[in-house]
Amino acid sequence: MSKTLNDLLDVTIQDEINAQKFYRIMGEKTNNPKLKEFFDSLANEEHGHERILKGVKEMELYDGALEVDEESLNQIEGAHIIDDSESIEDMTIERAMEIAMKRENKASQVYGHMAESTSQEEIMKLFTSIAADERRHFNTIEEQFKIHTGQMGWEA
Repeated sequence: MSKTLNDLLDVTIQDEINAQKFYRIMGEKTNNPKLKEFFDSLANEEHGHERILKGVKEMELYDGALEVDEESLNQIEGAHIIDDSESIEDMTIERAMEIAMKRENKASQVYGHMAESTSQEEIMKLFTSIAADERRHFNTIEEQFKIHTGQMGWEA
């Protein structure tokens, strides 16, 4: 059975929900108000992605039965999921940030691949935009990680 745009949207929506949960847990774990605000803002942005993707699906702007590249679908599954061998609750903030950088980088690459895999210009633009957001998330997490771990050279 071939995979469809609706299948792809379902997987990407679930992935955005997983990312939100991760960032909310990390925000609750930290006593640093700036990091809490940072994690909350990431969760809110991932929620925005979820809303956009749900809107695309619910409004049926595109043919949901349109076949999609199965590789794209397989790659996006779990782009934000944490390895089960590591408990989120036991994870340090530093480790969480390392994992978040890896996951955001992967998500950016996957959304970029999905954009390249479609012939529909509107869908390409949507996935290109989300890929750029995920890349920006990676960059901001990397910056916060360096600040948090004293690697910037000017931290107090």
